[in-house]
Amino acid sequence: MFFDRNEQFKNNTACICDDGSVYTYEQLWNLGDELIGKSDGRKLVLLQVSNDVESLAAYLAHLRAGNPVILMSRDADSSIVEGMKDTYHLSDDSAENIYPDLALLLSTSGSTGAQKLVRLSYENIQANCSSIVEYLGLTCDERPITTLPMEYTYGLSVLHSHLAVGATIILTNRTLFDSEFWNLVEKHEATSMAGVPYTYAMFDRLKLTTMNLPHLKTMTQAGGHLKPELQEKFAKWAAGTGRKFFVMYGQTEATARMSYIPPDRCLDKPGSIGIPVPGGRMEIVEDEIIYYGPNVSLGYATCREDLAKADENKGRLETGDMGYMDEEGYFYITGRKKRFIKLQGKRISLDQIQDVLSQEYPDRDIAVTGEDDKKIAVWIAGIEQADFESEVQKLFEGKWAIRSRMVSVKSIDKIPRNSSGKIIYKELV
Repeated sequence: MFFDRNEQFKNNTACICDDGSVYTYEQLWNLGDELIGKSDGRKLVLLQVSNDVESLAAYLAHLRAGNPVILMSRDADSSIVEGMKDTYHLSDDSAENIYPDLALLLSTSGSTGAQKLVRLSYENIQANCSSIVEYLGLTCDERPITTLPMEYTYGLSVLHSHLAVGATIILTNRTLFDSEFWNLVEKHEATSMAGVPYTYAMFDRLKLTTMNLPHLKTMTQAGGHLKPELQEKFAKWAAGTGRKFFVMYGQTEATARMSYIPPDRCLDKPGSIGIPVPGGRMEIVEDEIIYYGPNVSLGYATCREDLAKADENKGRLETGDMGYMDEEGYFYITGRKKRFIKLQGKRISLDQIQDVLSQEYPDRDIAVTGEDDKKIAVWIAGIEQADFESEVQKLFEGKWAIRSRMVSVKSIDKIPRNSSGKIIYKELV
């Protein structure tokens, strides 16, 4: 397992921290054992983390000790943390009636607000870790820098896959807009960065493609649909500079990742989520993408009693994403199953409309909501409603033949997003 003491790596540098401190793998393991102390037996643990060595060391030590871990942000609201403790009876030190293979519990959305958790087994996290190592071609020479929260499935998978090969992780909580982040990239010769669509919008804003980053060789993107123009821009930049740019697709319910586009096909397949990861398989059933693989989670938990449940999914995941497969076996998403509505007798994808509007207004942050046979609401951050309403209504009539009276434009200070940059639609009411 990637979290075990692997003597082969004990003298490798495991992580470099913000303050310049360096830890070998052996030092990281020892720190973890010291932090969690000796245990009388297996127990459920809630661990609040950030991108620092103490969080990483304690997390790995709990996995080695066989303790199922609920990961939450160190910045999570105390009332949410207390609610999680109550829901899952964290005061109970006994692991009695907890499924033996349960390793990790993560929020479905990457946020800390939901007490519904995804149950992941040791096999789930190891299988997906091995798969990622294979298709990214990772080695001990990698030096990724943390750009995503540790408690978020994508950010966590970056840690898992690099630890598995004895690589060096540059640990930082600094943001992309902090000059010290880029000093760390340069000083410690970061070889890769990961990001969600929002991250790539920030990379673009910061003109990353014009920066002198000679050691940066790999960029990965997941966590939602990347705008076609950004995919093309970063794919061309990577191809022209001898780098690799991976567009990927995943869900917490499949541990992290389910598909990817090989870098040499990224420009050929705009908008695609790619082909299944090694060990996985995908098919279309009634327009929905179904995924099969050893990384498919055990199921969900909403209370302590659910932790006793065995594998409910049996390696099969209904993704909730609607889509299709092309003649070369590449998959495409047309929208979320829950994000389709019926309007004027037509089936409409709110995600597709949102994508088009984002292309029409690239400088605006936009979200689209709606319900069957009710108005579609277009939320635009930082504008006056009257300035855009008639223009947007005309666009709807021209592109989708949706009457203007069925469309309203709503001004909002900021589009609500979770820690991974995804829009929180339930807050748009």
